[in-house]
Amino acid sequence: MKKYAYIYIATLIVVGVLGVNAQAQSSRNRQELRATIPFDFTAGNKLLPAGTYRVHVVVPSSDRCLLQIANTDGQASAMVGTIDMEGKPSETARLTFRRYGNQYFLAQVWMAAEASGFDTPSSKAEKSLRRRPGNVAKNVEVVAQSAR
Repeated sequence: MKKYAYIYIATLIVVGVLGVNAQAQSSRNRQELRATIPFDFTAGNKLLPAGTYRVHVVVPSSDRCLLQIANTDGQASAMVGTIDMEGKPSETARLTFRRYGNQYFLAQVWMAAEASGFDTPSSKAEKSLRRRPGNVAKNVEVVAQSAR
């Protein structure tokens, strides 16, 4: 009889943990932002033109998420793997970019009212640019773009 009680309790604990995890992932999956980006930029390994973009989480997971960045006119999109990062919650969503001269690379995505954001790894083009000797690679600037 004790054995069945332990199995019952263990089952309740497992179901409870899975339920909380599924709820956290589903709320994260609904996150979406829209931003008008006034310059061409690279997301992942894809160059995207200036325009209005929708960004949302495609596949939520514990430490890496996949983001889809799609132009609202349907002409351009990219999928970017990310790493979670912690920060301070902000009332507004924002995208940040690393700028080298006139080239912009998506760096971070922050959803409104969230204490965690998404950090994007450097693309091949950005790594190549950083390795170049000269002034462009040394003068990196972080540019923030508000979103809703």
